[in-house]
Amino acid sequence: MKKLLYILILGAYSGFSQPTFKLLTTINTKADFVTCDNQSNVYVVKGNELCKYNKTGKLLYKYSNKNLGNIDFVDASNLLKILLFYKNFLQVVYLDNTLSANGEPVALDNIGYQQAQLACSSYNNSVWLYDQQNLELVRLDINLEKIVGTGNLSILLNINMQPNYLLEHDNRIYLNNPSTGILVFDIYGTYYKTIPIKNVLQVQPRGEVIYYMTENNKLQSYHIKTTDMKDVKMPDVEFNNFRVENDLLILQNNDSILVYSNE
Repeated sequence: MKKLLYILILGAYSGFSQPTFKLLTTINTKADFVTCDNQSNVYVVKGNELCKYNKTGKLLYKYSNKNLGNIDFVDASNLLKILLFYKNFLQVVYLDNTLSANGEPVALDNIGYQQAQLACSSYNNSVWLYDQQNLELVRLDINLEKIVGTGNLSILLNINMQPNYLLEHDNRIYLNNPSTGILVFDIYGTYYKTIPIKNVLQVQPRGEVIYYMTENNKLQSYHIKTTDMKDVKMPDVEFNNFRVENDLLILQNNDSILVYSNE
């Protein structure tokens, strides 16, 4: 378990002191959202542009494609095949670690998904989609053939489906449905449970702990096995997005990205 994640869990669940953070760098840029990879690189999205920085704030690479509109989601869990999702144009683009295009864009409407609302990477170079037309999760293999389908989740779970977040992590798939909570599936698309956290703004699963940001911009954690919910103490700054990776805490505010390390 990585150092910062371990300390955050100790602080949240074991009664030990919370970590002390040291500001490493400030990236002075406005952003729509921010994410990171497992090598502590920071990805900043603004409109149709994606910028990749290292943890010291050095700009490494840029990518943009004005023909596809704004970037709605970036999945950098595989840093050699970074997924970009353009919701309005129903396109998936893959980039390599230098943010160079890796093949041609995938037009989801051309393969039968005219209402794909969410997309994320999956193992074996496959991809998960949430298809609003059929209200189901589907997994496509490297050849874009459907190999997993959950069926209509609204009927299966007897809930209204309007999800806003999808990610595969540690052999689980997390689908955030704000009105009911975070739906959890296994890698075969079998429904596992609903985590009863409603109306959250940002979600990040890490091991057995899910970090999430509440409507009043507080960071909290939920332990999947124990179901404990705790507040997580943060640096005394305002933020509207966060990421936890390795020994780093990344916070986004209105006009900058703050990168902290644990002292």
